[in-house]
Amino acid sequence: MLSVSMSATLALGFVLGLRHALDADHLAAVAALGASKDGLRRALANGLSWGAGHALAIGAAGGAALALRSAVPHRLAIAFELAAAVMLVGLGGLALRGALRDRLHVHAHRHDGVTHAHLHFHAARHAAAEEHRDAAAAAAPAPHRHPHPARLALRPFVVGCVHGLAGSAALALLVLASVPTVLDGCVYLLFFGAGTTVGMAVMSVLLGVPLVLARRSTAGVTLALRAAAGLGSLAVGLDLAYRTGLAGGFFG
Repeated sequence: MLSVSMSATLALGFVLGLRHALDADHLAAVAALGASKDGLRRALANGLSWGAGHALAIGAAGGAALALRSAVPHRLAIAFELAAAVMLVGLGGLALRGALRDRLHVHAHRHDGVTHAHLHFHAARHAAAEEHRDAAAAAAPAPHRHPHPARLALRPFVVGCVHGLAGSAALALLVLASVPTVLDGCVYLLFFGAGTTVGMAVMSVLLGVPLVLARRSTAGVTLALRAAAGLGSLAVGLDLAYRTGLAGGFFG
């Protein structure tokens, strides 16, 4: 009976991990990370990297709490949440900059010995230039190509670590109340991390599909999607910062 109960607990941990990947701050972060010109292979690598970092941080912080039979201090838990909020704001800003950098350019030139700088929007010109490059590439001899495996990426891994620390307090309390031994708790955290990694890998690919389809249509659609991902991450980060920093009493 105990074995059956533990198996059900581990299965629940995996399912909760899948559900955990759907949290708004997690999706906002991965959407902002995937708002680039890379394809689905990179989106999959981002999701796996995020999941690996998240599982590592959850395992370290949650395992320490289990070993000490003590919850993460409240103020430290809020500090982790604030770090995640700041990170989301930064990711949103980087995504917006990347979306606009391809379309907005500053050109400096001199008139009568005075330097002037002008801001230009080059969507149409760049689209034509890209078509010209594609045509030239099609006419050139085909280069040697072979598939490369999707490697883990450092930035999504670090983002996952920060999110894992931010969620470690509540999860450690849940596990402390539901498992009989430290070993069982660590195994539960392993299954939870595996579920989160699988869930985030799937969501990263799904979030990357619209960008891949948009690149096959118009440059404006791609720009709008990348900007939306950046704005979403920015909004979620600011909301999280408010809820944890002000409403949560961190600065009180």
